[in-house]
Amino acid sequence: MPIPYLLTTLLYAFVALLAAADASLVSVNLVSVFPALRWVRVHFITLGILSQVIFGLLPLLIASLSKKEHPAMRWDIWLTLNAGLVALAAGFGGMNHPMIFAGGTLIFIAATLLFIQLWNVRGSDAPASLKFYLTGIFYLLVGIIIGTGLFLNWSEALYIKVPLEAHIHANSWGFMSLVFAGLLVDFIPMITHRPLGSAREISFIYWGMTLGAFGLVLGPWLGGSLPPTVAGLILHLSATIWLMVLMTRALKASGRLSSAGGWHLVASYAWILLPVLVAPLIILGFIKGGPVESTAPQALIYGWVLQFGVALIPYIARRFFLKEENPQLGGCWGSLALLTLGSVFVWVSIFLVGLRGILYGVGFALYALALIHPVKELSEIARDGLRKIEAH
Repeated sequence: MPIPYLLTTLLYAFVALLAAADASLVSVNLVSVFPALRWVRVHFITLGILSQVIFGLLPLLIASLSKKEHPAMRWDIWLTLNAGLVALAAGFGGMNHPMIFAGGTLIFIAATLLFIQLWNVRGSDAPASLKFYLTGIFYLLVGIIIGTGLFLNWSEALYIKVPLEAHIHANSWGFMSLVFAGLLVDFIPMITHRPLGSAREISFIYWGMTLGAFGLVLGPWLGGSLPPTVAGLILHLSATIWLMVLMTRALKASGRLSSAGGWHLVASYAWILLPVLVAPLIILGFIKGGPVESTAPQALIYGWVLQFGVALIPYIARRFFLKEENPQLGGCWGSLALLTLGSVFVWVSIFLVGLRGILYGVGFALYALALIHPVKELSEIARDGLRKIEAH
């Protein structure tokens, strides 16, 4: 993992900690609300922490698994990605539409360049995970177009009936789900010394998630059309559950569930399954969709995306930056408990309207506390790695 990406990962993790603390204070009315805080907070984790790891890692990982020479650092991709993220955050802060357009465009360019770089590695010697990464980045490009258009009134021109839901689904069920599955295909064998599953099982997971994401994006695009939504839900849920079963089985067999890091990976998937399981209740009218759709993405990002990252990012940094042969997964029992409890409080706040502000505030206070250990852990990894470089 290149040094610039590691340092920006650490930077955005620290910003995510501050954003979670701020969200807690806003929810209990101790500080005034920041415009578009929800968007800034979510994107500093997805496009901030997550993108730094993915963009920095994947070219090196795929080259290594394909037994090819490691590619040089692509400064054009790193600069375009991070300039876009800063512009996007600035645009959200003041609802500055030209700045939002500039940020979205720069991130779109960075993702396109990464897609091309990975596409050029394809071939018979490419790992099975490559198709997960390429398809996930394709969904990211779709999500960027829809998301940028949310603020620039493109939805009508693109005939998107429910753009926010389509954007969230493209990024969550498309981009993040597929990339995370690809990472598990690659890293579970490194972590547990056994494959995640057979070629047939990996293929089932890929096609279930790919077609499932297509249905889950198409449904809101067409205004909540049930056939593609339900079909997508079933396919994606089936693939995700099977991925979780294979991952848990491998971690248990290798003894990795005796540490907090292994449980971080397992527990993270509870928070992607929960919204999917609640979706039928919304479709059938048993639960109002509005409160769930506005709040659940926060628990999804902090409970699933962040918790997955807390376990895997330190492992990746130790393996590719510190060059450790058998590194430990990240996180601790405290971060596991705090992230889990934080997500419970945020979900309960959806249904207890009278206590929503307090519950939401407590949830984000727990998230902020949970982030202290990962930030400290990444700081120590960066410090040790830079010391080794300076010594040589």
